[in-house]
Amino acid sequence: MPDHLQSTSKQPFGAAVHKTTILSYKVLAEGDGVKTVYKMLIKEPPNIEEYYPGDTIGILTQNLLSDVNFMLERFHLVEIADCVYEVRLAKPVKRKNPEIPSYVPKFITPRRLLSECLDFRIIPRKISLQVLANYTSDPCEKRLLEILASKEGASFYSEFILKNEMNLMHLLKILSSCRPSLATLIEHFPRLQARPYSIANFNQKGHISIVFAMLNNGKIGITTTMLENKLLYATRYDKNIYMYLRHVKPVFQYREEDLEKNIIMIGPGTGIAPYMSFLEYRKRGKQLNKKAKLGSAILLTSCRHRDRNYLFKDEIQQYVELGLLDHAYVAFSRDNDSRYKFVQDIIEDKKEEIIKLLLEDNTKLYLCGEGRTMLPKIQDMIATCLSKIKCIPKVEADALMAEYKKIGRYLYYSMIRY
Repeated sequence: MPDHLQSTSKQPFGAAVHKTTILSYKVLAEGDGVKTVYKMLIKEPPNIEEYYPGDTIGILTQNLLSDVNFMLERFHLVEIADCVYEVRLAKPVKRKNPEIPSYVPKFITPRRLLSECLDFRIIPRKISLQVLANYTSDPCEKRLLEILASKEGASFYSEFILKNEMNLMHLLKILSSCRPSLATLIEHFPRLQARPYSIANFNQKGHISIVFAMLNNGKIGITTTMLENKLLYATRYDKNIYMYLRHVKPVFQYREEDLEKNIIMIGPGTGIAPYMSFLEYRKRGKQLNKKAKLGSAILLTSCRHRDRNYLFKDEIQQYVELGLLDHAYVAFSRDNDSRYKFVQDIIEDKKEEIIKLLLEDNTKLYLCGEGRTMLPKIQDMIATCLSKIKCIPKVEADALMAEYKKIGRYLYYSMIRY
């Protein structure tokens, strides 16, 4: 079997998977009240496709060892965890045109199936809960799943499952009599997706740089944990990783034709990562053609504390001094003396400057960060300020933002915490 079971299967948004290795790392932030943030350098595969500032890579991940061991024990598979089994379609087959998922090899061990192929940290759908009920022996636990899966239990499902972000692992720890088969998991739970990371460098031959933050809110990211283990425990974990260049549309890129355009870059926290490649690209463009006229560039970012997790502080200051970055505005949410707490505060305070630049035909707006709650709030603030400056109704400002997105003047990249 291959080193990673999904390395030979087609990846979403992806090109060929490359096996490479971690070269080095640097801790960008750590301390009380902040997330530990790493900058990691990956050896650039010799035959990787061409990429541009703003592009992302996908890193093949694996489930936590503790989760896999829990599943093996729950399903009474510990003694046969490393035995190889053939995956075949059941007879008779109930589904029309059934097939074994492409990401599940024909021959596999239970341990590696659970570790590398299946995502059991995803929030289960109602149909999955009904299936789990069929494998639950305790009457009370079975009834709970049936209620959650029913049409009448919609509000209970929202309150219990969605609000609490309850995944399969959580449910199995609550429902001690629930023991679905591996075949059931393959049929009803999705593949373990590769995790996306923005490329944070350009014009540095031989390596690709990414930035990632460890979660510190009681949740554990499976990929960040995997990467941190590889960084810190070299004797226990190998340095190899599997990655591919992601082809996502609409593209979140900064290319040669964008050098003369004005850019507004907004990236709270680690959302700043792709803009480091933008600024390196601007620096290279100026070095290649000293007479080249670069468009204006404004950067808005945020962190908790100025002295503990102001990411890329020195690099940003250098780009300002070199004239490659016109203004850098930073919010510090936990510092009492901070002028700005959030990126939205910067946008509100600097709305004349930001909106004036945004309204120029030669301007592109980039927004990168956590997409579930943060980015919608930032976009709403931009539209609110647009409404005030142009003296138009908010609904018209929202429509203008939508139009900018449609024509490629507003590019939005939603990060996912893993």
